[in-house]
Amino acid sequence: MNRTTKIYLKETQGKGMGVYAAEDIKEGELIEKCYLIPVDTKVSELGMIYDYVFNYPQEGKFITLVLPTGGGCVYNHDDNHNAYWIDSEENMHFDYIAKRDIKKDEEICTHYGENYWLQMADRKPYLKKITND
Repeated sequence: MNRTTKIYLKETQGKGMGVYAAEDIKEGELIEKCYLIPVDTKVSELGMIYDYVFNYPQEGKFITLVLPTGGGCVYNHDDNHNAYWIDSEENMHFDYIAKRDIKKDEEICTHYGENYWLQMADRKPYLKKITND
């Protein structure tokens, strides 16, 4: 597995961990390839890990929840995102790709989807109940 040198992780005020460009990245350039670890859906019900898992594949028929390796689970959301990810159907990974030119030390953000925040708001009371029981 190749580790990318294009990014680094650091704490982002108000967001938790974030992914940053270690060098200038051009529009359309592959930022990172993140292999996916399938997650037992029961594990995802236990709380915090739910914030870091993805449906796989993103579009179409749901197969499983996955935890991306590398920086894949800590790209933050921005409505004006500078990157996006695509599924690989071949060997179960996400490719993170620059949507526009990204400058060195700029945070790299994706867009979680229009309904993500509504789904999370509905989910949080349920997760709190599980973790407090």
